[in-house]
Amino acid sequence: MSDKRQLVLVLQILGMGTNYQSWRLPDSPAERVLDLDVYTDIARAAEAAKIHSLFLSDGVGTSLERPMGLFEPVTFLSALAAVTRRIGLVVTSSTTFNEPYNLARQMASLDHLSKGRAGWNIVTSSAGERNFGIELPPHDERYERAEEFVAAVKALWDSWDADARIVDRENGVYVDPAKVRRTDFVSEHHSVEGPLNIDRAPQGYPFLFQAGSSTKGVDFGARHADAIFTSQPDRYEALEFYKYMKGRVADAGRNPDDLKILPGLYTVIERTEEQARDTAGRLAEFATTADWDAQRKNFENTGFGGVDLSDLDPDKPIPLDRLPEIEEVQGRRSRYEMYRRWVLNGDKTLRELVDHNNRAASGHWDPVGSVEQIADQIQERFEEGSADGFVISPQHFGGYRVITDHLVPELQRRGLFQTEYAGDTLRFNVLGHH
Repeated sequence: MSDKRQLVLVLQILGMGTNYQSWRLPDSPAERVLDLDVYTDIARAAEAAKIHSLFLSDGVGTSLERPMGLFEPVTFLSALAAVTRRIGLVVTSSTTFNEPYNLARQMASLDHLSKGRAGWNIVTSSAGERNFGIELPPHDERYERAEEFVAAVKALWDSWDADARIVDRENGVYVDPAKVRRTDFVSEHHSVEGPLNIDRAPQGYPFLFQAGSSTKGVDFGARHADAIFTSQPDRYEALEFYKYMKGRVADAGRNPDDLKILPGLYTVIERTEEQARDTAGRLAEFATTADWDAQRKNFENTGFGGVDLSDLDPDKPIPLDRLPEIEEVQGRRSRYEMYRRWVLNGDKTLRELVDHNNRAASGHWDPVGSVEQIADQIQERFEEGSADGFVISPQHFGGYRVITDHLVPELQRRGLFQTEYAGDTLRFNVLGHH
């Protein structure tokens, strides 16, 4: 492998693609959205391309407008673990709608089953509370709970020494009891006796992602994460965020190189520019015939802090007096901050904001182009220092194989991406150490 700094690439699998209209394209296997074979093919192609990890975002709401294929993440990626050998498997799981013991056990199990390839994308969730019979805690409280949750999970993972299981048949000792400890973790929101009922994970701690770029999210990620999944569509804002985030990691007493910043890249990519423009145009045309109210409500809930915009003219900018202050928003605060800046700039209509949200999975970078054009843009952002890599996903189903079979080889040809895995675990492959 080259000594030159190289990209980290994580493939986000979101059903038929990130665009809400992608299922309507004729090459989309929308009828097979729950067929594991569809995703097995993608996973194997991604592994053959030496992509670092698969990744599954998750939410607990219901959408009838798009066949997302939102399998429960641990179940889904456990199934893909059985048909792959080297590629990572990153699960999104909420600290608001889970308990530390169950989550610690699930992630340790996935790490064992995959021989050290598991990752946990830590989210605090901004919706779905009605499915759990609770009120959604305020934004800052969710992060306070998350701090305690992660501390409890780490304590459970630490409750076993790596060599606790000795299997001494002659003396009848299966596990050395001195190397397994009660956790006895008690905090304001959690109480966990422990120990965990499964051995220490092969990686010690499964690889930790954190999603979110609000002030609380940044501080949380700087303390705990191995990688940050962030929305940075603007090139210059991405550069500033990268510098700021690396500084926060250093302030937390960590090596900035031990946290990788991976913005979302949700692209319409084809072999040629003409094909890409055609696909993007068809998706845009589908959006004009889709239910406007449903699209607007999705934007309100996932990108705009739950603000009701139903009375506004969709072809005019959002009035400034409709913008709550950032600290008043209790939902996805970092995403609202981004769209709020766009509204303040005054250059986009409500319809344009809704269209961006629905094609780019709530505000990610969404370039359209050929393999070479997308590779050029990736190279530009990477080499100027605004990312360590990307969480990449196509907006359309056909883009998965364009990414694995054409984009990645082009990046490898340029010396920007690995041609072999560095090791056996996800953490080693991404960070270069255990």
